[in-house]
Amino acid sequence: MRIAALDVGSNSFHLIVVQVTASGHFEVLDRAKEMIRLGESSLRTGIIPPEVFRRGIEALGSLRRLADRHQPDALVAIATSAVREAQNGGEFVRAARDEVGVDIQVVRGQEEARLIYLGARGALDLDGRRTMLLDLGGGSLEVILADARECYFTDSLKLGVIRMTEEWSPSDPPTVRELGSLRDRVRRALGPVIERVVAMGFDFVSMSSGTASALASLIEQTDEGGEAPPDRLSLAALAEVERKLATMTHEERSRLPGLDPRRVDTILAGAIVLRTALELSGAEDAVVSEGALREGIVADYIAKHRPGILLVEEFPDLRLRSVMELARRCHFDEAHAQHVARLALSLFDQTRSVHELDERDEELLEFTALLHDIGFHISPSGHHRHAQYLIETSDMVGFSREELELMALTARYHRKAEPPTKRAKRSLRRRHQRFMKLPRRSRKRVRTLAALLRVADALDRTHGRLVRAVRCQVRRKTIELRIEVEGDPELELWATRRKGDLLESLFGLQLRLAVDPVARVRASTTAERGPAGGAARKRGVAPAPRKVPPLRAATGPTRAAKKTSSGRSLSLVG
Repeated sequence: MRIAALDVGSNSFHLIVVQVTASGHFEVLDRAKEMIRLGESSLRTGIIPPEVFRRGIEALGSLRRLADRHQPDALVAIATSAVREAQNGGEFVRAARDEVGVDIQVVRGQEEARLIYLGARGALDLDGRRTMLLDLGGGSLEVILADARECYFTDSLKLGVIRMTEEWSPSDPPTVRELGSLRDRVRRALGPVIERVVAMGFDFVSMSSGTASALASLIEQTDEGGEAPPDRLSLAALAEVERKLATMTHEERSRLPGLDPRRVDTILAGAIVLRTALELSGAEDAVVSEGALREGIVADYIAKHRPGILLVEEFPDLRLRSVMELARRCHFDEAHAQHVARLALSLFDQTRSVHELDERDEELLEFTALLHDIGFHISPSGHHRHAQYLIETSDMVGFSREELELMALTARYHRKAEPPTKRAKRSLRRRHQRFMKLPRRSRKRVRTLAALLRVADALDRTHGRLVRAVRCQVRRKTIELRIEVEGDPELELWATRRKGDLLESLFGLQLRLAVDPVARVRASTTAERGPAGGAARKRGVAPAPRKVPPLRAATGPTRAAKKTSSGRSLSLVG
């Protein structure tokens, strides 16, 4: 299964497309980022400006097109503080849905923190250890205390780099007073939260987000990190970079190697926030995590849709997957349904000359056969009507309303009443209004599919899969079913006699049954092949199968035990 996750952040929009395995792990197939700065001015004014609004929608369109190249099974988009706090955030969400086809879910700070934790958990070594995780975005800073099993504490502080830079509005370069003012503000906001986390206890500090990665890259490029690996930020190196950034003008920062030009105006505020948090924690360094909100979106989706993901691996075809998802949700007898579907498809293929339906109908027959008994989920009594209701009201994807109605009515008529004809009594036609309102061609399709399904279902009346195969011969006046059986098929034969009337009337042929025990069929096949491809029937052929009388007087099962060529008793319908 492929999932596309879209993080609609205050600073950047991030997209990842992943391939999920049946075990629940995922591999990143593609990544993309658009630095939109949706929170620019909106975090201060409460309104996303028109030019930024339009820039954001266009970026979503580009990311959506990129995701579509990978044909994802699901696209999940999450928006954070910029959209959450903007007065026209709802308009942005509607525009994204209507213009681009991206359905954005706006989450609160606590939910944002939970998703960040899920993303970072897959990238951090949390075996028996707790981490204080800091995720610094454009609008907020998420502080999280967690281990591999759960989150113990989360808080969302309005200390995002875009928010802080716009509210601070420093000189170029900032004055000592301006720097002191910002540092004091950050310390006051962070102090109580970090103090609480320290009291609860943790083993190491970790940081995620683009700002942390940008600072790590900057430290590596300027060789301020000393011996620290590139995935770590030492407190000393972070403090030194903050000091240097504070003395630089905007133009000088733009020339720093490894720094994205679009982060030039926010990188100093980010350094101050992360350095202060690390200093207050008492730790000497922090691990930089690659996992963040977008990875958390994927992990959350996998956790919530694990059965569906397994279905994707098992059934790559979208329509079949939709059918199986509904069937399993209704706790159907899968072995019986699969067996009936195989028999129904075999009958369909062997009677093409008389029913004249096409491959689309064949597929609908298979799907209906898989679903024909799901009404048991509601009640055994009238389960054919319940199956009709469940199919009609299902949310199965990949099907038109017409197809769902045809499948529902075919399931409805797999037992009990047959679809009425135009010559039926008016009272009967009124009871079957849904069917009678169908176009003439559709009524014929339902009658034919239901006739085949009734016989296929009857051939597994005991749910024992005794009928291994069926061979059909259409003649001028009869249609003969040669049934290969393993065991005593008495109930199957009785049920077929009862439910074969619709097939007879539809095709204008008399239905006959013949029984071939599986052992005899195999022996016959072996004899025909000969020991090294020699002439067929060198060892002789088993006698012709015992035929069952025509299906006219069947009122219930009887025991007319006949001796087969092998000497075993075989119960037939008499």
